[in-house]
Amino acid sequence: MTNTTPSRLRLLSSPEPSSARPGFIDALEAFGRRLAAEGRSENTISAYLRDLSYLSDAILRRHPGIVPEEVTSPMIDEALTSPEVTISAGGGVRSPASMHRLKAAVRSFFTWAERNGIVRENPAGSLTLRRLPRTPPKFLAEAEKRRLFKELRGRASSLAIRDRVIIEVFLGTGIRLQELVDLDIEDVDLDAKHLRVLAKGSVPQVKFLKSTLRSLLRSYLVERRRRGDGECRALFLSNRGERLCERQVARRLEYWLKAAGIDKKLGPHALRHTFATHLYSRTGDILVVQRALGHRDLSTTQVYTHLVDGALEDALERL
Repeated sequence: MTNTTPSRLRLLSSPEPSSARPGFIDALEAFGRRLAAEGRSENTISAYLRDLSYLSDAILRRHPGIVPEEVTSPMIDEALTSPEVTISAGGGVRSPASMHRLKAAVRSFFTWAERNGIVRENPAGSLTLRRLPRTPPKFLAEAEKRRLFKELRGRASSLAIRDRVIIEVFLGTGIRLQELVDLDIEDVDLDAKHLRVLAKGSVPQVKFLKSTLRSLLRSYLVERRRRGDGECRALFLSNRGERLCERQVARRLEYWLKAAGIDKKLGPHALRHTFATHLYSRTGDILVVQRALGHRDLSTTQVYTHLVDGALEDALERL
């Protein structure tokens, strides 16, 4: 886990004391290994350890040489209101969502530490997390999606064809950005009508491919194989013949939205929201949407019911 531990952990002020109890650096690295063993994504682990390093830095500045076992609830309260925690790296005040995530990391860490005998009593046990108002996700309306498809289908260059396949895979499966860029040629099984993906937490999943998307992928794979495999088995390649990265996908989506005259700031994840919103509007079955997205918790999926219910209310008002 050393590679996912933020460099800040190595810069915490004082050397570890000669206490039998582990110091912050060792404890946080062990916590990171536990998160990895639970199948948490690298991004989640990195975010948790980064947030915890801010807290430990704030505590160590005020109490040099302290170890997690000696941390008290007032110390945590003091750290959570300190500039080291409340001010972001860019100098601005941390958003409520950022502070909420940091507090969740603190509570999770000390709960783990208590279970593993690193602390005798959990100093974050009384830390409460208020439920944040959920921001409705951004997505493409049906008319906007049709305009985007029309723009893509009107282009014949190899770059446009690749981008069309990418966008239609997003909108036809609800795949995540990381899952898409990780796809290899062998992950496409047209006979079985599915894509094999490695979802969050390294969980294998399959995504159903509807007939039109299978036809599109069949044509694309002919051209993809014509380019040759070499050592790169990625389904989607850059102009240099390398695996397409997340930033490149985001830039290409931005280009096509502009070309289609869609004046919205949308990233690739908005296409996943679009898929989910339109699927729910057609089926009215939130469990189907949950299965399609691969959500573990139904509450994560329920945001789409509010979006569609709002559209229904608007439609009824116009009757």
